[in-house]
Amino acid sequence: MKRILLTVAVAAMLVLAGCNGGGQGTASPSGTETATNGAQAETELSSPDVPDSLDVGISLAGPGSGGMDTVSSDMYPPGVDSSGVTNTTALVASHFEAAVANAETRMAFRSSGGTLGLVHKNGSSGERLRYVNATTGKTETYWHSGSTVVRRNESKSPPVTYSHGETNLYTGYQFLGIFRVIPFATLNSMSLSVDGTATVDGQQVLRLAVNGFNRSASTWNVRSGLQNASGYVLATPEGVIRELHWEATNVNTSQTESMTVTVSGVGSTSVTRPDWAGEYPDATVSTTSGGQVLALTHEGGDAIPADTRIQVGSGFSAYGNVTLAESLESGETLYVVATGRFGDYNVTARVGSQPSVPENAASFSRRVPSVSAFLDGVQLQYGPEVESGGGAGAGFGAGA
Repeated sequence: MKRILLTVAVAAMLVLAGCNGGGQGTASPSGTETATNGAQAETELSSPDVPDSLDVGISLAGPGSGGMDTVSSDMYPPGVDSSGVTNTTALVASHFEAAVANAETRMAFRSSGGTLGLVHKNGSSGERLRYVNATTGKTETYWHSGSTVVRRNESKSPPVTYSHGETNLYTGYQFLGIFRVIPFATLNSMSLSVDGTATVDGQQVLRLAVNGFNRSASTWNVRSGLQNASGYVLATPEGVIRELHWEATNVNTSQTESMTVTVSGVGSTSVTRPDWAGEYPDATVSTTSGGQVLALTHEGGDAIPADTRIQVGSGFSAYGNVTLAESLESGETLYVVATGRFGDYNVTARVGSQPSVPENAASFSRRVPSVSAFLDGVQLQYGPEVESGGGAGAGFGAGA
């Protein structure tokens, strides 16, 4: 069933921020937000310990003056005409078509569970993503390009995780892409009307007023506990949603919950790889000998030194650890064999030559595990080659 629940979305993001550990200081309010009536709302999110380029604070142009008589026909984006919003799905689709790459998106989610801020920059060479749980002060920062994802979290040990290939970190980053879709998908549950124009960064845009929920109009709904929604949407003639803000009353808590999004730099946003996501060794994981030997092939970069701890698998699919007897250089392969049974494996590894396979060797073919190497200040995660969607625009910036 195509049903997105705002509560689940916000709660999931708050859990992600909480479970992934603390960040670089506590977020303190310092930004401002323009309320739907044009007044200044309560102070917003900020993160003073990071460069302004990744501050999660949101600055709004505001709803504008409104009024149908100020709208010319060439201002209507897809899904909107003089009679009003005729196809919200078309409007949302046009946004992702126009702003799928080279754009900067900022989001703020407020619920009874807390407040989460997020900034995402998508350029031709990669993506940067940072989110902050303003309630707990916890934060994580990501760099993503192709099949590489690097995560920084100062509360973890080690603080940096470098992932190449299809690993748990890579999959988790892809999952974050749903939160790029959720704010716009909620518009399908809104009653929207054309309400004049506004100006964003010198560009005249169409203003749509949020006049409550229209739950029966779509299978994409926010939860029933929210009522009396109000807000606005600012969209360009091409369909790019430059601003989205709505708030509603939670009838169970009597608190106001809200969602705010800004999109800027469409077509001109660029990102650079941060120093902490530097050039780590690249390697991929595959199997040989009918799936009973795991092969970690070093594909470039510095050598993984001798005496490095290697972890095969993770969580419920963990096989165990082994220590490198010699360094793994570019072009070389580390062959891994696990013997025994679930919960009681013995892992051995050899660089350069493939070992013979014992009769009680475990099979890696059903699900090829990741291989991790633990160095000073960084965990290296390697997985099988990513089969599709490996470009710089994949993942969070890939759209719906």
